[in-house]
Amino acid sequence: MLSMATLVRDELHIVVTEYGNGIWEWEICCQGEPLPARMRDGPFKSQEVALAAGKIALREFMELLESEQESDE
Repeated sequence: MLSMATLVRDELHIVVTEYGNGIWEWEICCQGEPLPARMRDGPFKSQEVALAAGKIALREFMELLESEQESDE
């Protein structure tokens, strides 16, 4: 049986957006849409740095979801 965290992990991804003047921001999205409680950060000076920071945030978020699910079992 798949856990909720596994199902969510398969649907979450990072979207990196440029807001002009070389300012970049990342956001965690689910199936292309922002989460109801938006998770984003910036400004970053490059797309690569924003993406790297977003991937770290997504990994930490998934670890938190998994640990919460384990404590509920």
